[in-house]
Amino acid sequence: MFIPSIIGIIADDLTGANDTALQFHKKGCGAEIILDYNNLPNKRASTAAWAVSTESRNIEPEAAAKKTYEAVKALKDGLGVEYFYKKIDSTLRGNIAAEIYAALEATEKDAAIIVPAYIQEGRITIGGFQLLKGIPIERTEAARDPHVPICDSSIPLILKKQLDEKSAKDVALIDFSTIAKGAGPITSKMNELIGEGKKLIVMDVLSTTDFEQIVLAMQKCNHNILPCGSAGLAQALGEIWVPGDKLRHIKKTLPLLPKLVLCGSATQLGALQIRKLQYDDDIENAYFINLRLSDILDGVNDAVVSRVTSNLVKDNIVTVHVGELTNELEDNESQAREKLIDEGISRDDFATKITDYLALLLQRIREEREFVLITIGGETSYKCAKALDAQHLQVVEAILPAIPLCIDSHAQFIVTKSGNLGNSTTLIEIIKYFERHEYDNVEKNSNNDG
Repeated sequence: MFIPSIIGIIADDLTGANDTALQFHKKGCGAEIILDYNNLPNKRASTAAWAVSTESRNIEPEAAAKKTYEAVKALKDGLGVEYFYKKIDSTLRGNIAAEIYAALEATEKDAAIIVPAYIQEGRITIGGFQLLKGIPIERTEAARDPHVPICDSSIPLILKKQLDEKSAKDVALIDFSTIAKGAGPITSKMNELIGEGKKLIVMDVLSTTDFEQIVLAMQKCNHNILPCGSAGLAQALGEIWVPGDKLRHIKKTLPLLPKLVLCGSATQLGALQIRKLQYDDDIENAYFINLRLSDILDGVNDAVVSRVTSNLVKDNIVTVHVGELTNELEDNESQAREKLIDEGISRDDFATKITDYLALLLQRIREEREFVLITIGGETSYKCAKALDAQHLQVVEAILPAIPLCIDSHAQFIVTKSGNLGNSTTLIEIIKYFERHEYDNVEKNSNNDG
C-alpha cells in the first residue's frame, strides 16, 4: 500500500461522505463530495480526496451493490482515483456486506479490512461485537431505526446474515488478543486469513492506537487491501495516505448570516441537542418550530414558510425539527397509526415523508433568504442539498472532529451532521463556531482586544 495521489471515498449517505472526507482535509488534502456520480465535476489539482454519497443505505442490497460498483468505476475512470476507502456506518446500518463486495469487485482488491469502531464517539469493537458507550448496539436507538433496525451487535453475524451460505464463509475476525500485539502479528494474521480465502475481515478496536497498528499492518500485508470503516479509521489512514507537504488550510472568516437548522432525524440524541440549544442562556436569538404529525401530512404551506422567513434575519437561528414527533407517535399511538393508515403511509414511508417536507420547505425559503444551512440526519442532508441544486460540496474547514463546514457550487454554506453523532451540546458548539468566525464578531473581538 503506497501513498496515493488521489483518494476516493464511497459512502452510503451524505453525512458519512462528509465526515470521512473531512479526515483527509484535516491532513492537508483538498476534499470534495460528489452528490451524483453520473455527473462528475472536472478533475482539479487542488482536490486530492473525492467522496461520493451513493444514498444506498435504505434500498435493496442488489441496488446498493450496483450503485457502489458504479460509483467506484466513475471515480476510477472519470477522476483517476486509484486508492479507495469504503465508509460504513459505525452503528452498522445499511447494506454493508453487499456494498463491500461490490467495492472489492470494482477495485479488484483481495480482501476488505472492516473497522467500524469510532473511539471519539464511544463506539468500540471487542470480540467482533460493536458497543456504543459500553452498550451493545442492538440495545441502543439503532435497534429502532425506521428504515434499517439493528437486531444484532456481532459484526461477523450481521455480515453473514446479509450473505448467501457460500459467501458467509468469507467472513473472519481478528480479535483483540492479536490486535494488542501490534502491527507485526496483525499483518501475519491478515496474510493467513486472506491466504485461506477470507474476504471480509473484521477487526477489534479499543483505542486510537489500535487504528494506527491496523493501518501499519495493511501497509505490510502481502495482499491488496480495501479499507472499510468509520471516520476513525480514515483519520488514521490520513497519516499514511496524505504526504506531509500537502497544503496548509488557512483559518476562515465568514459572512454574518442567519442560521437555518433543519432536523429530520427523530433520534433521542438529536432531540436532546435541540433542547440544549433552546434552553442555552448564552443564545437568545433562536426560534424553534416543532413539526407535528399533522404538519407533515398536510405538507408545506405559506404559513410555515412565513414563520421561518420572518425570523430568518440578521444573525438569528431558526430551527425546524421533528424532535418531539417520536413522543407524539408513542403517546398517541393509536390515533397516529390511524392517521398514517388513512393516508396510506407506513412508518417507514413516513420517515421519508419528513425529509421530503424539509427539502420542499428549504426550496421555498431559499427563494426569499440567504442563510447558513445546518442539516441533521443523513437523508435530510442529502435531500436538502439536492433541493438547493448542489452538484458537489467542498470541505472548507472542520467545525468539530467529524462535522465539516462545506460550501456548494452556488456558494451556499452547508453543515451536515448525522442524527446520532456528537453529544448533548454539539449543536450549540456548531453555532458558537460561527460566532467566533463571522465578520462582525471577529471585528468586535479585535476591538475588545485593542
